[in-house]
Amino acid sequence: MKREEILTLYHSNPDSIASYIEDLELRYKVLESQNIEFRGRISELESQVKFKDARIEALESQAIEFQERINELESLLNQNIQSNKKPPSTGTFIEKKPKTGSSQEGSSKRPGGQKGHPGSTLNQVEDPDEIIFHRLHKCRCCGRNIEESEAIGYKTRQEFNIVVMRKVTEHRAEIKKCPYCNCKNKADFPKSITKPVQYGITVLTIAIYLRNYQLIPYNRIKNLYEDVFGFKISSDTIIKAEKNLYHKLKGVTNHIKKQLIKEDVIHGDETGINVNGRNEQCHLISTKKYTYYFHHESRGFKAMNKMGVLPKYRGIIVHDFWKSYFKYKCEHALCNVHIQRELDNIFKKHKQKWAKEMSDLLYEIKEQADCARKLGTKIGEDTIKTFVEKYHSILMKGFEDNPPPEISKEDVVKRGIQAQSKSKNLLDRLATYEKEILRFATDMRVPFSNNQAERDLRMITIQQKISGNFRKPRGADVFCRIRGYISTLIKNNMPVIGSLDTAIEDVPPLP
Repeated sequence: MKREEILTLYHSNPDSIASYIEDLELRYKVLESQNIEFRGRISELESQVKFKDARIEALESQAIEFQERINELESLLNQNIQSNKKPPSTGTFIEKKPKTGSSQEGSSKRPGGQKGHPGSTLNQVEDPDEIIFHRLHKCRCCGRNIEESEAIGYKTRQEFNIVVMRKVTEHRAEIKKCPYCNCKNKADFPKSITKPVQYGITVLTIAIYLRNYQLIPYNRIKNLYEDVFGFKISSDTIIKAEKNLYHKLKGVTNHIKKQLIKEDVIHGDETGINVNGRNEQCHLISTKKYTYYFHHESRGFKAMNKMGVLPKYRGIIVHDFWKSYFKYKCEHALCNVHIQRELDNIFKKHKQKWAKEMSDLLYEIKEQADCARKLGTKIGEDTIKTFVEKYHSILMKGFEDNPPPEISKEDVVKRGIQAQSKSKNLLDRLATYEKEILRFATDMRVPFSNNQAERDLRMITIQQKISGNFRKPRGADVFCRIRGYISTLIKNNMPVIGSLDTAIEDVPPLP
């Protein structure tokens, strides 16, 4: 009704106004009851949505677990069982290969620490966490009571142990009402506390450390947390924490790359990794202080350019004669352990004496170089000259034993490089790259081998044997960046868990 109609009705018939108001009140009560019902229904629907969201999250976590299990079973199916006759408990999934001659000779030393090796043991601390007094009650000589006698000294022994316990911290933010303006105020929670219930940073960093450095699979980390700490953690939670840390470590990774570019000598290597069934590569640049892993689908020049170290590097890189390295303007040094391995195989299989002589010569030069490094000097020029003359003499014997293959008329028509024996290929390499092979003798900064890179890359191979593969390329990227950072922390004697805590919460510490 309009205002004029209401006023006309009011002056003409007051009873109609009263009945009209009563009718409005009745309709209001009906609407209010309907509103209460709707609110109850909305609350019920919201609880159902929350339950379904929790169920969906649980199912997603189970899906990740099932996918990991499928990958493990597929990796087992792709391997060969040693014997079908043996039960699973005694069988092995490693194909038994015929025993071949090893490039390393067996040692007569017994296992364990050798005589004269400096041992290590626990040392007592000055401030133990707990002191337990063991009292004397009777004299061990006469048997009389000495409980009240004062102690004249103590003999101490200390026991190192681990306290395994769950710690739950409740954060309470104050809520106050201002007495002046009647405004309701609430205190702020710490920035890291964003949910009603969540894991602490150390819970996540330990899981990341176990996964990316100790190479423990997600399922086993879950079991460890439940058995040792008494609560569950999902694989999805660990994966999210890894991705978060991956983004925060971008600046640290760039810092490591800049430091590697400044180094006098670096080590390079690469190994294959399985990414969702595809054979891709994990590249490595490392020193005694820094480790940089880089995942790429390619093994060669394209991947090395994208790493961002070698195009700007002008020092010496030690590698295993992968030809892509020689495209860069830096100096090169070759790993002599690989060369000696080839020489030993040639001597054992083909009985060519020059290979044994070259191997012995490299060992002799190595001993001279090691002695010079300990004394802080260099190998004398005359000694170097003598070694080089022996080197050339042995090469001459090798070429005499391995003349170039005869080229027939049919071979002239064929295009491409003429095939040679492994012995001839190695001789050509020894002659062409003499400077790079003997650089360890002329430059005391250069090591004899590429063992630094071999050690840093070995655990990547072990990770593949344990986990089988990476499901996505981003997973390989995350693993390489986090493991490179942890390896660098350890090389610089920095605390791993504390540094990871700081990296997740704030700015990662720079090595």
